[in-house]
Amino acid sequence: MNAIIENIDVLLSGFLTTLGLSALAGFTSFFGGLILAGFAISNNPTLRKISMLYVALMQNIPAAAHLFFMIFILPVLGLKAPFFVLAIIGVTIYFSAYYCQAVRSGVNAIGRGQLEASRALGLKNMQTMRLVVLPQGLRNSVPPLINTTIALIKVTAIAGVFGVTELFGTMLQLINVNDSAVIALMLVTGIGYSLITIPAALAAAAVERKVAFNS
Repeated sequence: MNAIIENIDVLLSGFLTTLGLSALAGFTSFFGGLILAGFAISNNPTLRKISMLYVALMQNIPAAAHLFFMIFILPVLGLKAPFFVLAIIGVTIYFSAYYCQAVRSGVNAIGRGQLEASRALGLKNMQTMRLVVLPQGLRNSVPPLINTTIALIKVTAIAGVFGVTELFGTMLQLINVNDSAVIALMLVTGIGYSLITIPAALAAAAVERKVAFNS
């Protein structure tokens, strides 16, 4: 317990880094997923193929391998940036594919008829997304978006293995110098992640209930 008390400021800093990483990467990943989903429902076959290939590629690359490439290989190739920034970019590129699939699941529930009707009315792809797809598709996408966001928060722990001093990485550093407090540090780390994921799940469930009620 002494190791926890003595390093509470370090653990708090790691917690806040995890929170920031999750929030920023979640926002950018969601935005990237929306763009890819727009490509996926486009009447342009090239854009549809780009979305399909991107999603297939990302879903077949392990998250750990992806972040390893982003954080260690890209700097060797000349792209130098703080590990935190590279982690955000890596998580965004990876999870944009999963957010795309989550949004697509909601869009598929709308029915092709509405999409075809919007095109028959002369709406362009972006207008269709803004006026038809997003209002209904995002409502239908709430459950998979919740699961994807919670998965993203958990995957940020991998960044700690590669040098980002978020909560999991902080735990690893403290274990190296406090090997007698492994269980305590792991418990505190687990509680830290729960403080992020449980409120996020509860808030998202409340949104889901409200959306279902309004529908």
